[in-house]
Amino acid sequence: MKIVGVNIKRAREEIGLTLRGLAEKLGMSASFLSQVENGKASPSLSSLKNISDALNITVSKLIEGGQPVEDSPIVKANERKYLNEAGKGINLYLLTSRDPNKQMEPLLFKLKEGATSGDTSYRHFGQEFVLVLRGAIEITLNETSYILRKGDSIYFNSSVPHSFRNIGKEEAEAVWVVTPPTF
Repeated sequence: MKIVGVNIKRAREEIGLTLRGLAEKLGMSASFLSQVENGKASPSLSSLKNISDALNITVSKLIEGGQPVEDSPIVKANERKYLNEAGKGINLYLLTSRDPNKQMEPLLFKLKEGATSGDTSYRHFGQEFVLVLRGAIEITLNETSYILRKGDSIYFNSSVPHSFRNIGKEEAEAVWVVTPPTF
């Protein structure tokens, strides 16, 4: 996660924004943001997206360590790029190779038992599609909760306040497609 902090600091400094200025823009504490930049704390997925938006770059620019863009459009199961832990017990994997022209971002979400996107709903620009591969996930849109089990899917506008959690007794897996791409 240290590379994320280094990349946030570099991007922030490139646009001449102070740590305190970015923190105020994001509505988070400067001390937390400093811990992120120093690799001592990990931002949630929604915070990472908000940071990338504030810095006017993609999330992939924040998480990459200078890897070249792959030539092959195929991503083998054993070669998936692990993105990060997007919250306690939520692991993300890229399902596509890097492509600056792609218009959607298919991800594999693995949610440990009890994993959640957080205590509050979040929203952002774009749309999302979720297909549950294993387990049971509750997705809340506004105040309405939907239970999705293996084979179930949902499509929604990301501007709707939403949250999710694993409600099963086992790890849940889902293909999560987000547009526009952020990784």
